[in-house]
Amino acid sequence: MVLGNECTTTPVYWVIANGAPMNLTFRKFSAQDTDDVYRLLNDASIRRHLPLGTAAGTFSVEFVQQWIAQSLLHWQQHGYGTWRIERDNAFIGWGGCQALDSEREFVLVVHRQAMGAGVSLIRRVLAHALKEWGEGSMLIVLPVSRPKSRLLSRLGFSEPRAVTINGCDFVQYRHPYLRLASLI
Repeated sequence: MVLGNECTTTPVYWVIANGAPMNLTFRKFSAQDTDDVYRLLNDASIRRHLPLGTAAGTFSVEFVQQWIAQSLLHWQQHGYGTWRIERDNAFIGWGGCQALDSEREFVLVVHRQAMGAGVSLIRRVLAHALKEWGEGSMLIVLPVSRPKSRLLSRLGFSEPRAVTINGCDFVQYRHPYLRLASLI
């Protein structure tokens, strides 16, 4: 948890498919994260799954700086938000929860290199979010470019429904009351 300008990290251990333990660390963003976020958002293989940003072609440094500032403001306003996620001290992406209308939305954007650990990574980031902010209802909104998620169905999320956000089409999953025990 971060108070003021202090930054503490929370280590979480997870296992990749080959059984090798790896260290995940979560922390709030800072202005120093601009380059890492800029590179992630402008990776063509990632950007194609970000429909709200693809209309612009690429994300500017100014956009990323504003996004980080909005992320920090979200923490102040809601008491929760998104984290910078590192694996073995290397930036792999960002994730956490953000407000969507009056509900919590789980988000996760990771580098291609981290995608192979998808199921384990999703479970661990969701578990970390529930430990930080408590159990409760949760939304996951995916771009239509992503395949249907059997994992979300197994975790008890609803059948997907089509939604439109800022003129872009998405698929929304809802869990009425996600519990930490269902992820472990």
